[in-house]
Amino acid sequence: MAEDLEVDAWELYDALGTLKTDEIEEEKTNKIDMPKCVQRWQEVVGQFSLHNDYPAIMSYYVTLGQIVKDIVRIPVGRLSLDPRIQYCWIQTARSGKTTMFDFLSPVWAKTFELINQHPTTLKKPKGPLYGVNEFNLQNPDAFTDQALLGTIKKNQPNPEWIRGEDNLDINDELIPEFIDLTVNGALFGSGIIAFDEFEHSGIFKETQHKQDTVMMFQKFMNRLDSDTHLIKKRLTDWGIDLVVDSQRSLWATTLPPQGLENVILTKGVFQRMWLYVREVPESLKQKMEEDYLDLMGTIVEDGDGAEKFQNEFADMLYTNYKWCLKRLEKVGDRRKIVEFTPDAKKRLKVIWRGMRKYMDGFPDHIYHALNTFLMNIINNMCVSASLCAISEQSPKITPRHIEQARQLTDSSFDSITTWFSDRLAKSPRRLVEKNREKIVITSYKECPLANGWTSKTNVINIYMKKTKKSRNTFYRLWHDVEHMFDTKRSDSNKVLIKLKVEKNESKDKQDKK
Repeated sequence: MAEDLEVDAWELYDALGTLKTDEIEEEKTNKIDMPKCVQRWQEVVGQFSLHNDYPAIMSYYVTLGQIVKDIVRIPVGRLSLDPRIQYCWIQTARSGKTTMFDFLSPVWAKTFELINQHPTTLKKPKGPLYGVNEFNLQNPDAFTDQALLGTIKKNQPNPEWIRGEDNLDINDELIPEFIDLTVNGALFGSGIIAFDEFEHSGIFKETQHKQDTVMMFQKFMNRLDSDTHLIKKRLTDWGIDLVVDSQRSLWATTLPPQGLENVILTKGVFQRMWLYVREVPESLKQKMEEDYLDLMGTIVEDGDGAEKFQNEFADMLYTNYKWCLKRLEKVGDRRKIVEFTPDAKKRLKVIWRGMRKYMDGFPDHIYHALNTFLMNIINNMCVSASLCAISEQSPKITPRHIEQARQLTDSSFDSITTWFSDRLAKSPRRLVEKNREKIVITSYKECPLANGWTSKTNVINIYMKKTKKSRNTFYRLWHDVEHMFDTKRSDSNKVLIKLKVEKNESKDKQDKK
């Protein structure tokens, strides 16, 4: 169903009669590159978690958004958005999610160490009440209230009380020897909270206890410039409220749980997340395994290189952090660190209209589901456009940054629409996968071939003619089938592709000889 309803955003732009310039025409055929530092990040992380380019890119933006959360705001009239991204990656088992976390974890730790030692951070007050000013990584195993929120312990030794001293504070008041101490949970403070088995969080369940967990996550993902992000928990034993100030960014990975489509439809917590749902096709899963086996027993010349890259990325993020601080010193307003140009705002509105028109083609039950995501996706686009500008140390958000951001949000939105359409239509997933792969291969075989090579454009054109689908549809499909093809550039800089010969097929040919 989704395949029949997909619409190329650029076709929508044309239908709306807007943005008809040479620049736009060029962008129809040319993908907008991500900032150089993001390309570098993707290149390296992709060596550790194979065939997961999009989550790799998103890990960069999640991290950058977190470390500049105190410096940057995206104005929306009298309100403003903070730059945090709450990312939930739902994907097939054993497809690289944990491997990516293992690489990212030291990057986060090293980045936070640099920021915590910056003079701006060192000037901020420390202690259990001010820990929100220090960044750290939390990766809790438990999802209990105490593990996530913390608790209050009564009549505990006061860490500020020192035996043998006069124990007077700056107001000459006596510091008590025993006090009620707050023990912070994993959600408290700043930094990343990561769950590599998010299915155990309970947000996919329907019990009352799990509903309370859902509310925790909904609260901390609210915007920072209001008290709505504070999580309050009544401690009935003490008759007092525990108030948790969580300013973290979420990195959550999980398997696709049973009945996911219904959970997403009924629980508003997912509308606050940057959601990416991907069932890895069987052919790509096999390719992941094959590439992994090819690396088995191989020693990289400079060691595994992980620590070198992790230090490089921490420095990269720290550089962007310091640039934001310098901008704040110059402009004196968090809403002016990066500013939208008029053309960027026009581009944003055109994209919104295109998304609206795209959604209109779905049945009512899917339309209403998608509609709940739309404004958060637009917010995410504005946040990520701001982060793209920061990554290029540009004080202006241009149409190009909007397009960079659109590529990011499109992948999320497409994954949601495809999931809804396939699941709610109850189409057999394996059959859908096979048909998608088959139509690309068939299109390739109908092209003029020179030693097996043909222009990728030829394949796209035949695919569009055969299926009546858009160019944009092909590119979304290509992401999951490109491992089946070799790619190179011609002398005229055209992209050429060649279907790989499967190892068993090659063996059969040899046997016949």
